[in-house]
Amino acid sequence: MSASSTFDGVQPRMDRRRQLITGGVGHLIEYFDWSAYSFLAIYFANQFFPGGESSLVPLLSTFAVFAVGFLARPVGGIVLGKIADRRGRKAALSLSVAMMGIGSLIIGLSPTYYQVGVLAPIILVIARLVQGFSTGGELATASAFLMESAPPDRRGTFTSFTNVTSSAGKVVCLGIITGLVQLVGSENMSEWAWRIPFLIGAGGAVAAWWIRRRAQETLSATTDAGETEQSARLDRAGFAVLFTDHRGALWRACVIASLTSAMFYAWGTFVPTWAVLTEGLDKESAVLISTVAFVFYGLLQVPLGRLSDRIGRRPMLLTFAVGNSVSTVPLFLLISSNVLDTLFVQCAGLALTAIMMSISGAMLGEMFPSHVRVLATGTAMSFATAIFGGTVPLIGTWLHSAGATGLFPIYLVVLNVAGSIALWRIPETAHAPLPA
Repeated sequence: MSASSTFDGVQPRMDRRRQLITGGVGHLIEYFDWSAYSFLAIYFANQFFPGGESSLVPLLSTFAVFAVGFLARPVGGIVLGKIADRRGRKAALSLSVAMMGIGSLIIGLSPTYYQVGVLAPIILVIARLVQGFSTGGELATASAFLMESAPPDRRGTFTSFTNVTSSAGKVVCLGIITGLVQLVGSENMSEWAWRIPFLIGAGGAVAAWWIRRRAQETLSATTDAGETEQSARLDRAGFAVLFTDHRGALWRACVIASLTSAMFYAWGTFVPTWAVLTEGLDKESAVLISTVAFVFYGLLQVPLGRLSDRIGRRPMLLTFAVGNSVSTVPLFLLISSNVLDTLFVQCAGLALTAIMMSISGAMLGEMFPSHVRVLATGTAMSFATAIFGGTVPLIGTWLHSAGATGLFPIYLVVLNVAGSIALWRIPETAHAPLPA
């Protein structure tokens, strides 16, 4: 059976507002659940990895589990990508949010090291692997779903909405954490209240699953007899077809996703932790800084997505890479225990990140035809994020513990310079027809 992302004359008239809502709500819950771990790590690290009060070992071990969760993302990207390209976007999105909820429920109910010993971190690893599998296909599927729901001249605008909702998920999560800290205090937060956001996320996943089941499918069947040659080849060759028919596009997608994920996790989740580690910023201020920064970041997404529909994706990609190459080291030097200084740094870094994040879903999806779109983009995103995104907190914490604090921003600069060179001649996709 061949697939197409064309709707007119094939499916009933699409309610695009409803598509945005059904796609966005699930994405919000996904990133509420996924981000809760990194935001709460400073509170529950000692619950799973005992260590002295001033020791970095518990936090380092907790971020190692954070990185391990990313190892499941390539598997999720491939499996959920195949489901999305064969059974439809709606089926993959529903499965994704269900698995994310299961992972959050496991973490929220996990016993501590003091209760069951080494079994506690093992359970934590399993839960993060389940969540990593979920996120491996989530962004690619949600981006394809929204892009295929969009008018031809609004693909960047529609896909940027995934970043609005993912930011909203992070802000809601941070808001709940901030409220809990004020309500129960930092000590109780570290003892037991850290579980509450995970349990809230598990409940939200149930609601999101129900909403996604009501979405209108964007991958439509167009033939009654037989398969197209491309779909047949994909069924026979599976994953290998990406390396035979789409090798160049897959390579470019991996480079784009690597840069995007590394800088997102650097600016989006690790800057406040870096300020805590290196400058003595208190944990409560770190949470407040991230909350404000993600509100700012979310507000930039749709305007930047709309801008990319007008001027193209390529100028924004190069602005992102060159901007990070020039400004990363100076911005890291400004990080301090002062709340306003660190807030400025995170907002500036997230502004640069927003330039790329607002267009990445559309840019990657526009490189591939519909019958491999989610498999290809999910594979690129998940492998790149596992290697370059999920390791950012671990690398930063390790370099600091090894006394080489200044090397971390230089590492980020090297990634951006290499990416700028690799992508200098990338073709423009914004104004071309969406591959069928």
